[in-house]
Amino acid sequence: MTFDGFSKEGLRFLTTLRSKDKAWFDANRKTYETEIVAPTKAFVADLGEALAQTIFRSLVAQPKTNGSIAPINNDVRFSKDKSPYKDHLLLKFWEGADKKMAPTLHVRLSEKSVGFATGVMFGSVDRWRELIDDSRSGGALADALAELSQGRALDIAGQELKRVPKPYAGDHPRADLLRHKGFQARWPETTPPEVHSGAFVDWCATRLSACAAIHRWLVKHSP
Repeated sequence: MTFDGFSKEGLRFLTTLRSKDKAWFDANRKTYETEIVAPTKAFVADLGEALAQTIFRSLVAQPKTNGSIAPINNDVRFSKDKSPYKDHLLLKFWEGADKKMAPTLHVRLSEKSVGFATGVMFGSVDRWRELIDDSRSGGALADALAELSQGRALDIAGQELKRVPKPYAGDHPRADLLRHKGFQARWPETTPPEVHSGAFVDWCATRLSACAAIHRWLVKHSP
């Protein structure tokens, strides 16, 4: 099916899920399937096609749960949040054979906000540091991040070290990036009226296309 928007009922349903239990969810599964699952699958397929045209032909979009669509259930075993269900959708589009380690574009959709991100899990933090230290490769990523940050409340996640790791100097020009043990550049936006129509695909594709330089850098330097 072609994506023609998320309904207001569907987004309100999503918002209420955090406070619901399994019995309620099971009783309302038809609404979930109709107003959330069906349009989400169509959205992933259409957005994946749009992104492949603007970023990379080999970008993977799988319109299914545990493909590009994260399960709506929270894994409460390892989370401080013990709510059984998410109140948002988490979607991912990746490039590479290993989905867990591949450079990935993310969309986080809720009734009030849409989050966008580009990032990767490191196969080797030493390799990351070598790339960041190098003036050519590291400088290219820093420039791409500076460009993406224009006009956006950009957050660069993954900076877990308090100090620049040895043997790199504390005043290294890319000291902040050297302190990372993971990498994700992300920002939020207010959910637009387009969410209720097929125009939401292009709205999201335009914003994720702004990540193209960073995504290409991650793909180029991934194992």
